[in-house]
Amino acid sequence: MSGATLRTTNGFPGLPDGRGARNGGPDAPHGTRKVGLWVFMAVVSSLFLLFAFAYVMRMAYEDWRNLTYVPWQLWLSTGLLLADSLVWEVARRNAASGRREAARKLSALALLLALAFIASQLAAWQAMTAAEYGLRANPANSFFYLITGLHGLHVMGGMLAGLLVAGGFLSGRATERVGEGIALCAQYWHFLFFLWLAVFALLFYVTPDVVRAFCTTVGIPVR
Repeated sequence: MSGATLRTTNGFPGLPDGRGARNGGPDAPHGTRKVGLWVFMAVVSSLFLLFAFAYVMRMAYEDWRNLTYVPWQLWLSTGLLLADSLVWEVARRNAASGRREAARKLSALALLLALAFIASQLAAWQAMTAAEYGLRANPANSFFYLITGLHGLHVMGGMLAGLLVAGGFLSGRATERVGEGIALCAQYWHFLFFLWLAVFALLFYVTPDVVRAFCTTVGIPVR
C-alpha cells in the first residue's frame, strides 16, 4: 500500500500517531473545530466574567443580602458534572485507543449524566424557592437564577454536541471525525465543570466582606 494510505489499526483512522488525512499532513477540519471550540469557550468565559463583575458591583447597595442557603441538590449537581467530565475523558481515551464499543457506551453514559445534572438543577431551583429564596426576594437571588440558568443552557448545548457524536456511532461512522468529536466533547465538559466551580464560589462564598478585603489588599479604595 502507498505511504498516503491512512493507518486504521485502532478503528479511528489517523488517530494512532495524530496525523491527518492528507499524506501525514495536518488535519485541517480537526484544527478548525478545535480552534473554534477554544474561541467559543473564551467568549463564554468573558460573558460569565461580565456577570461576575456585575454581581460584585451590585453588592455595594444596601438591599443586598447574601445567599446563605445551599440546597443539597447543588452539591449533587457538582458531583454529576465532575462525573460527566471524567466519563468524557475516559471515552476520549478509549476512542484514541480504538475501543469503539467502550467509547460508544461511555458517550451514552455521559449524556445521561448531563440529563441528570439538568434535573438536579431544576430541583435546586425548586428547593431555593421553597426556602423563600425566590427570584424577586433580593438581588442576589436574581443573580443566582440568571447565572445558573445561563450555565444550564451551555450544558444543554454540550448535550446537543454529544448527541451529534452519538449520531456518528449510530450511522456507523467509526472514523477519525467521531474520535475527534469525543475529544472535543471531553474538552468542553472539562470547561463546564471548572466554570461551574467558579459560579458556585461566586454565588455562595464571595461576600461584601471578601470583596472589601480583596480591594484593601490590592489597594483599591472602597466605601
